[in-house]
Amino acid sequence: NPFNAPALLNQFIQNFGIGVDIFFLLSGFLITYILLSEKKQTGSINIVYFLIRRSFRIWPLYFFIIGITPFIVQWLDAGKPEYWSNLLFINNFRAIETGLWTYPFSHFWSICIEEHFYLVWPFILAFIPKDKLLATFYSIIALSILFRLYYSFSTADSYAWIYLHTISRIDVMVIGGIIAFYYSEKTFQFKLSNAEKIMLFGVLLSSLFIEQYSNWGNQFMAGFKKYFYMGTIGLLMLDYNFNPTIKFRLSNFSIINYLGKVSYGIYMYHNVLTVIIIKKVMYNINSSSALLYFTLMIVSSIVVPIISYELFEKHFLRIGSRFRVRRS
Repeated sequence: NPFNAPALLNQFIQNFGIGVDIFFLLSGFLITYILLSEKKQTGSINIVYFLIRRSFRIWPLYFFIIGITPFIVQWLDAGKPEYWSNLLFINNFRAIETGLWTYPFSHFWSICIEEHFYLVWPFILAFIPKDKLLATFYSIIALSILFRLYYSFSTADSYAWIYLHTISRIDVMVIGGIIAFYYSEKTFQFKLSNAEKIMLFGVLLSSLFIEQYSNWGNQFMAGFKKYFYMGTIGLLMLDYNFNPTIKFRLSNFSIINYLGKVSYGIYMYHNVLTVIIIKKVMYNINSSSALLYFTLMIVSSIVVPIISYELFEKHFLRIGSRFRVRRS
């Protein structure tokens, strides 16, 4: 049956992992734009202040989850995770070496890559001359492509290297940085026609329903496949953000703005909540209802991060805000 609805839906859900690359793209743009704006207005980048601000945003919740993990895994009888690689932000490298993605840290690899980016990127923007920045950006992207091609050719089990390694994934953040570079030099508008938007949405959705985003059947796919998706998504995002004729914007709704603030918590808690709901709710009531499971997941993945944000994270964000660079 060429139209197997459950299989297509299952493939689409499995492709939700593309959200990590979307996050990397946005992060690369925002971090680069903020740092370049600071350099333009003050003549330099305060790297220490930048690292402190990011630490107060990322570290409190990150280390809080690590801190409560011994109690969670004992309560759930969920094995014994390895802590040091997460404490040192090298979870992704350990997963490559061991092939183990241990609960509840299996999604921490992406946070580790973000931290690696934060440690390198401000130095590049601060010390490389502006006229050399684009060449540097494109060189990093080329390095990332060559890295994926090398492991695709030379390693029989290359999936982990391509999916988890910082060099393999950093190119998307750099692409966001390239867009930020051009926008910081001169603000611009970007418009797509309705027909172009419909076509791009159609192509993107069709691809996500029928093709596995993180499946690389050959070297070419390993090196370049992601750019088809990121290019399509990037064009749609450029139109949404830089098209002055668009009237409907999610940012106009306060609830969306608020969910954006707690989005980090949504990402960090969802993996923890998954097993809790399965083992402590679904098993206990002997239910296999997909509707009940997804309802509980959606509600808890919003409510728990909101509580965490209001009672815990917000206080650290206030401290981090004291390290904003004052512009003259």
